[in-house]
Amino acid sequence: MGTQPPPVSKAPPGTLIGRILDETGTAIAGASVIVAQPDGLPHHALTDADGVYRIEHVPPGQYVPAAVAPGFAEAALTGLFGLPKLVTIQSNAVTQAPPLTLRPYRPTPLPGNLAEAVNLRLTAVYTATATFPENAAADVAAYAFDFEGAAVDTLRVYLPRDHPHEVPLPLLFMVYPSPVDNWQDVSVAFASERFAVVAISPSAARGVDAEAHAQDARVALALARSGALGPAVGDNRPMAMGGSFSSAILSRLLRSAGDELTGWVTVGGLANAFTTAHDFYMGRISIPPPFELLIPALGPPNLYPLPFLMFSPVYVAGELPPTMIIHTAADEILRIEQAYELAEAVAAANIPLETYYYEDESHYLGIGADLTDAGREMFYRILDFIERYGEKP
Repeated sequence: MGTQPPPVSKAPPGTLIGRILDETGTAIAGASVIVAQPDGLPHHALTDADGVYRIEHVPPGQYVPAAVAPGFAEAALTGLFGLPKLVTIQSNAVTQAPPLTLRPYRPTPLPGNLAEAVNLRLTAVYTATATFPENAAADVAAYAFDFEGAAVDTLRVYLPRDHPHEVPLPLLFMVYPSPVDNWQDVSVAFASERFAVVAISPSAARGVDAEAHAQDARVALALARSGALGPAVGDNRPMAMGGSFSSAILSRLLRSAGDELTGWVTVGGLANAFTTAHDFYMGRISIPPPFELLIPALGPPNLYPLPFLMFSPVYVAGELPPTMIIHTAADEILRIEQAYELAEAVAAANIPLETYYYEDESHYLGIGADLTDAGREMFYRILDFIERYGEKP
């Protein structure tokens, strides 16, 4: 279900020009600059060697330009007291925006002695099985930790059943969109292929704050690679996988800890939050609770573009690791056009890319009684991708 889209002028469009600079006043080449219509549709350009951009065919109205570049944090044009600074586009006219300054992206350092600092604790151990692959079984350890005011109890480790716990296995990192235990069959299936699967899902205490969830995932990744989750969890840079809402979490994790990942798999994922907002306002997608009010809550994209830009990895494709994109044409939450857009950007950036598109209406990686041929092929394609681009401990 969409909602009534904000009005967009039908008058002849105009053009926006400006410059993107760093803190020293030096031009930034190759920065992505975006202005978005009130209904979310983005207009985009890259800066040239002088940091200059030119965005044409922009409907008349008021906008706040936003920009990002590899190695730099997302930023929007602001004025006094940090309030959004509006630029007005007029028909058949060129509007000059003030320069926009980008600052280096520097994630907050994690504390030393991380396991102790976050009060890492083991909460349960048990055995789990799955119907696929045949005889799949895993030893499971459940953990909790405290970070930035929240108790995160959704951390799990899956090891092949009866694997010697002192022998390290290749680490595989999962970020699930809904409760981690609902995805147990998937975790067990991958663990049975001789991986140490470390999985996390959003903590209820964070609500729909994808950036906070991403920092929780960053802690989980650091704990895994430090040996805090046991010697069987390899210290290699892992492949990471996420989908649907968790692809937004994973895209932020890639910005803050991308050097610690050897690649990523996005399954039914978000590539461009602006075009997703546009699809929402046009009534093309159906977003389930509790996320159905998230897009309107972010505010009009033409005035508040930053939250949308932060969850649009398509604009920083050049800093992505090897990428596998999986999407079904039957997806009613995030359209397959998201996958096409990300694939185009990744290919243009010369990042290793693999795609798997299909038309099956089943749930992504629906391992269990409803596993389809497409789901089975998806599983083995992911394993092949990990074999090509993954690392050993």
